[in-house]
Amino acid sequence: MVYEVNSKKKVFLDSLVLTLLVLIIGFSIGFYFEYFRTNKIIDNYRNNEIEALDLKLQNYYYQIMDRSSCDSAIAQNFVFADDLYDNGLEIEKFEEANQITDDILLEKRRYVLLKTELWLNTILLKEKCEDPFDTIVYLYSKDTGSFSVSQQKVISNVLKSVKEKRGNRVILIPLAGDIGLGAVDLQMNIYNVTSLPSIIINEKIVLEGFHTEEEIESYLKH
Repeated sequence: MVYEVNSKKKVFLDSLVLTLLVLIIGFSIGFYFEYFRTNKIIDNYRNNEIEALDLKLQNYYYQIMDRSSCDSAIAQNFVFADDLYDNGLEIEKFEEANQITDDILLEKRRYVLLKTELWLNTILLKEKCEDPFDTIVYLYSKDTGSFSVSQQKVISNVLKSVKEKRGNRVILIPLAGDIGLGAVDLQMNIYNVTSLPSIIINEKIVLEGFHTEEEIESYLKH
């Protein structure tokens, strides 16, 4: 009888130790991933601050430069646009996985502000350099309105296809239009955008909802 009691106690203790070990390992892994994610967000925040200052200085430069600097300025503008686009894809992964936290939303707002500043720089650069490329601004909704997330994804893929086909003849700027940023609201008012999703082509044409690749290309000049 004593042997049976000791045996049961040993089984219980072994189970308890195993359970505690699993909990500790799980907590450690969760803590590590959260720590890694938080540090990545902090690093992105610091990078965004530098990028924001860089974009602002580029804006000053575009205002004083002459046309002999257009080629290098345009090349740099495309590099910046591509880098910001890649950053947006990282945020998009979190959105598609429904991992939206306050930190991710804050990162999204910073990203949209950077893209808006890039858009303003691009407009100035086009004026200085005799309109050397097309701009496509895609204003989408972060919430599901009359268009679902999947429908907006289709529009996004159409625009990506146009960009891939035309390369450095097009700058594609996707922006969340309902994220509560005054700079974006102001641009939407300027171009009379009243519904999302909408596409602004060369700051002249506004297309609401879905349009085919052929329709969009018909409005491009380059």
